[in-house]
Amino acid sequence: MRNAIRYYYELEVEDLTYEDSRYFFQDYCLVPLAHEIPLSLYEQLKAWGYPLYDIVPNREHEMITTLDQKPYILLKTHPVMPIRLQVLEQFQIPMFKSAILPWNELWMNKVDYYERYMETVTDEKLLSSFFYYEGMTENAISFYQVIKKEHPLYIAHNRMTDDFDYWNPLNYTVDYRVRDLAEYIKIKFFEGKFQMEDLLLYFYRTHFEPQDYLLFYARMLYPSYYFDCYDTIVKGGDNHCLDRYLEKVDAYEDFLKDLYYLFQKVVFLPKIDWLIDK
Repeated sequence: MRNAIRYYYELEVEDLTYEDSRYFFQDYCLVPLAHEIPLSLYEQLKAWGYPLYDIVPNREHEMITTLDQKPYILLKTHPVMPIRLQVLEQFQIPMFKSAILPWNELWMNKVDYYERYMETVTDEKLLSSFFYYEGMTENAISFYQVIKKEHPLYIAHNRMTDDFDYWNPLNYTVDYRVRDLAEYIKIKFFEGKFQMEDLLLYFYRTHFEPQDYLLFYARMLYPSYYFDCYDTIVKGGDNHCLDRYLEKVDAYEDFLKDLYYLFQKVVFLPKIDWLIDK
């Protein structure tokens, strides 16, 4: 890979490290391309001064380079602000259009796929936990089906795993503005770094509308964190990634219940009997 980088990008590689399918060296990262690049979006965000990482073209002035029969993009990184609520608040970028997004269909397709795959699973932690999180997903789907309607769209992220992902232009998508917030809050909750007061201040400062509260709650019900861990395990990874989630099942249910009563003060939420009456 060192020689390929030297040839295609004319860069000297002093220290190359491999992590999570990505190659890091100096201030660069070579990232495998998993989906189409939103180039027009990337160029618009750069024009607006959004501090995302730069896409570096190869010696042939192309964005995509095929190495070992796989497409890659080279990113030039730079020091960035760590992800926190203030950053999410500051970089809310509207798309100036509204839509009804098929969250319910996407979630249903995902849980159906995992349910079929369970016939081949042997990991005990997955076997003992999957049907609980399948039920959580069904709750999220039912909740969203009741409340979905056209709503403004914003720039969002496919994943909110770390600071790199937040500034990675290959990680952008278009969604409701609650997507990033909900995924961030779930991460912080299970890390034990969440404060309800911070979230309430965020709602206040960003002028959440009733529909935002509903969409946020639907997203909090959906256990994206569990399915990410599921993927890691079935690909041969360690199942310890599940521990923090399984240890905090009751605490997370209590958190969702607290959110329900808080949100009921500003908007009507469909009741989830098993959760609210527990």
